[in-house]
Amino acid sequence: MAAFRINRTNDAVFKAIFAKYPKITLALINAFLEFQGTEQLVDIEFIDREIDSDEYEGKESRLDILGRTASGTKVNIEMQVNALAAMGERSLFYWARNYADLKRGEEYDQLKRTIAINILGFNLFNEKQYTDMHSCFGIYDIKTQCQLTDKLEIHFLELPKFKSKSVKDMNRMEKWAAYFSPATSDEELEEIAAGEEAIKEAMEVEDMFTKDEVARRSYEKAEKFRRDQAAQLSYAEKRGEERGEKKGIRGTVVALKSLNLDKKTIALKLAEVFGLDDKTANKYVEANW
Repeated sequence: MAAFRINRTNDAVFKAIFAKYPKITLALINAFLEFQGTEQLVDIEFIDREIDSDEYEGKESRLDILGRTASGTKVNIEMQVNALAAMGERSLFYWARNYADLKRGEEYDQLKRTIAINILGFNLFNEKQYTDMHSCFGIYDIKTQCQLTDKLEIHFLELPKFKSKSVKDMNRMEKWAAYFSPATSDEELEEIAAGEEAIKEAMEVEDMFTKDEVARRSYEKAEKFRRDQAAQLSYAEKRGEERGEKKGIRGTVVALKSLNLDKKTIALKLAEVFGLDDKTANKYVEANW
């Protein structure tokens, strides 16, 4: 166990564990595949690539890991803590980039199964309407539910929806959710680790991580950015509530834009804080972008 209560959704921690230890990463991936009885992966290698402009640079609460199995299946795992209104579209976009890599002379049937796994620190779907913390999307006929292809698979795990229960009653997915959840006690984690070898190994890596001064500084840097971003967001909302007029709305848009939030997310925030309808909120965003 780490000497302090570590935030397992922190970019530096996530990278130290899941971008370096294939066995642990495979166990996490297979927990997502287990629910529907799909084929479990038995191997994975991490794909080195240039970091995209919007990926982790010490200032984004986002990290994604791309791996490929010997059979060609590709898996993209993303940790996203900050709420993004367009998270579904974003995940589909990155899935498509990973999927569409036919070489000259190859046929469409040579495209490989591509899986996107999104671990979220926020609720993407309405909590009352969609209570399950895990969802999996594919391409289906809306009338018959006939599946067009099994090569598209996009998963979301909404951590705020995790509900604690007896460890003996947890499936593998719930054990991993408990691992990431800040609400899980040290005692519960020890019990989970006793029966889940990969989680035990992940906690051992954490222990090494916290004793490494360079790694610890990366962790603190990511935590500071996240706290600062949350404080800025809270301040922008408070100022908007206090002022309540067009100038206040304009200032809120500017402040939220500086946090690299997308237009749709900002419009949702305006609607929430100022009581605007969607059309009006979107107009304010466009007018002040």
